Amino acid sequence: MKVPVESFDEGRITLSVGSVARLQINRPEKCNAMSASMWSALSEACHRITESAQVRAVVLSGAGGHFCSGADISEFADAYVSEQSAERYNDAYCSVEAQIRDLGVPVIAEVRGACFGGGLGLALSADFRFADATARIAVTASKLGIAYSAEDCARIMEKIGAVRAKDMLFSARTIEAEEALRWGLVDRLVDPERLFDVVDTYANELAARSRASLKAMKLIINSIAKPDASLCKRLRPTYSQLFQGPDLAEGSKAFLEKREPRFV
Repeated sequence: MKVPVESFDEGRITLSVGSVARLQINRPEKCNAMSASMWSALSEACHRITESAQVRAVVLSGAGGHFCSGADISEFADAYVSEQSAERYNDAYCSVEAQIRDLGVPVIAEVRGACFGGGLGLALSADFRFADATARIAVTASKLGIAYSAEDCARIMEKIGAVRAKDMLFSARTIEAEEALRWGLVDRLVDPERLFDVVDTYANELAARSRASLKAMKLIINSIAKPDASLCKRLRPTYSQLFQGPDLAEGSKAFLEKREPRFV
């Protein structure tokens, strides 16, 4: 039986609800870059999953050849025009990550192509990351004149340690699929033509387990591994102040003009 697909934000986020729910970012013409309205739509889709008694596992993916290239940089001029608008935008992004982490069922990120910036934040919010050989992972904050949040930095460090996290975040270099697997940024690497089936098989295997058991164990593990909330709160100004700085204006302009930034 074909599962009906629900659309959010004019179809840029889609959701099919079954024992395995498929949650998809659907903006392939922009490599699935997330607009402000898409963060809200993704949040709404997560609410639908939470409300469903049918869902026992979730697969998070991107349409076309990419998972998610991060936030839509063309919106940055408006999103970060003031401290208040910057806080609203960053809070919306962080809130969606938290929703995905807190879903009471297992979440698998199915990663193809670009998994950059905010896209990596979404992937790290899932319980597992299954990727194919086309996967490329990067955080380009240092090219944009901004920082990655304390919470996201903590999750990267949990996977790869402090030195590799510094390498990745300072250089903004792209981590190819094989290196991402060696480092632990992805959990399984699968041939491109097999990725959907491998993810689907594993998701259905998890869906057949005790929902109550998985929910309890997920809560226990996530609670133990959770970053220090008070420390992240103290570090928030260090992260937030950069969104009002001159480097972001130059970094985002350089990105849109497809050139290297020239920071003072």
